[in-house]
Amino acid sequence: MRTKLMVLFVLAAAVALALAGCTQQTATGDSAGSKLQLPKMYSVETVDQYRQLGSEGYALLDEGKVDSAVAKFQEQIALVPEGRQGAYNVACAYARDGQVEKGFEWLTKAVDAGWDDPEQLKYDGDLTSLRDDPRFEALMNKASETMMSKDAMFAAGLPNYDAPPAEFKTQEDLDAWVDQQASLLGKSRSIWQNWEFTAARLDAEAKRLAGLRALHRDDPGFDYGLERIRGLARVKSIWDKWGAFADGITNEVKQYMATKPNPEGASEAQYWAGVASFCKYRPEDASDPHWTETNTQTRAHMDKVAAGTKYAGAAQAWLLRCDIIAAGDKKDTLYDKIREFAKAYGDDNQAQRIAGALLQEDMVAAMWPIPIQATDLNDKPVSLDQYKGKVLLVDFWATWCGPCRAELPHILAAYKKFNKQGFDILSISLDYPDRTTDEQYKDWIHEKGMDQWRHVYDHKAWESPIVTSYLVKGIPNPILIGPDGSLIAMGDQLRGDNLETTIEQALAKKGV
Repeated sequence: MRTKLMVLFVLAAAVALALAGCTQQTATGDSAGSKLQLPKMYSVETVDQYRQLGSEGYALLDEGKVDSAVAKFQEQIALVPEGRQGAYNVACAYARDGQVEKGFEWLTKAVDAGWDDPEQLKYDGDLTSLRDDPRFEALMNKASETMMSKDAMFAAGLPNYDAPPAEFKTQEDLDAWVDQQASLLGKSRSIWQNWEFTAARLDAEAKRLAGLRALHRDDPGFDYGLERIRGLARVKSIWDKWGAFADGITNEVKQYMATKPNPEGASEAQYWAGVASFCKYRPEDASDPHWTETNTQTRAHMDKVAAGTKYAGAAQAWLLRCDIIAAGDKKDTLYDKIREFAKAYGDDNQAQRIAGALLQEDMVAAMWPIPIQATDLNDKPVSLDQYKGKVLLVDFWATWCGPCRAELPHILAAYKKFNKQGFDILSISLDYPDRTTDEQYKDWIHEKGMDQWRHVYDHKAWESPIVTSYLVKGIPNPILIGPDGSLIAMGDQLRGDNLETTIEQALAKKGV
């Protein structure tokens, strides 16, 4: 074990040294090289210890040992005073215990120290006891201001390094370096603020591109401008609001289009500009003050993605998302268009991936009913027809999924309360067979009390025919079906405290 730890330490240290050395290289052109503020690097031991203290603290908190949990989080603060989690974790501990004043005291410390994630403040269940207090909104606003202030640096796009961080003789050498770096940055994310992690990723991506350009220096087909756009796009998730980061992509696209690329390259560039235009503010409905701007700019770029190119189907998915937002309560008028999209791009993996992320609920509704044909853990056939006359919760989940486990108490409570009234559950597992055998799965659900209802575990995870037909791209993914086989609800309506309310309404409405 000591040998293994030493190897890991040496490896991570080498990566850290490479990173440190590269920050002193010269960045050329209109790049963010001199403007990108990079975070402090930490040793593997420090990061692992910081993460372990957090895990131990929450385990104690789950057992109701608040003071012991706070002591662990205080150790986090002592280990890395500038780390993002310590004060925030203490705030969560006190807030979960109903100690509002102490919760605000520590949450204020976290925000004053640079907390830049207002979305987590908004949705973290541990902070529920604080949300009705006007002080909470003030902290949300300050976190938003910090986020916007720090994110401004990302509008300049990627740095442009003259040389790679090391000599890479083959693509495999570069890939190994990238994997090592990704591991180090991923672990450090628990210590860094969001902007620090983004800055580190941008810098790492710029260095990867420098290595890629060096490897392809004699390849006339290598498109460095397009690779820069792709590199930026891979840093952010389409689930996030990109803010000023989106401007970095649109600026890169403008520069790239000035080079008069071929139709395929031009279409891909326009696609990423469209994604950036939507994700800059990521409006959820047409009442958002940024909706008109978002809709106009997204359409302008996506309409330039040529038919037959790689991203044509994905562009149509984004345009459908804009159509659905514009339709508001009348989105059912788009169901024919949604079905046409599904038929046209059913074999387009890129289009289906984006559709699952952006349109799942609307596509499922438009194509309903979607059959389920499978076998359960006891090798007995399963179909939706077997549940006619009942209100059925189809729950896509996995034992490894933290948010799924967090929903379990609500699911168990709902089953206990409503099962005799005609409510049932069918769990569809996305577990991986190389990690969880059938017996391990059965033991897990027995221990948690989930063996009261049927389970489908076909060992195909995200490639399961059921998962793909329901366009599941994230879990937990609950779906509620009425006694007549109609689609009742999906998503947030079936999460947390909303679950029991929605089931109760479904049972009452159907006269069960």
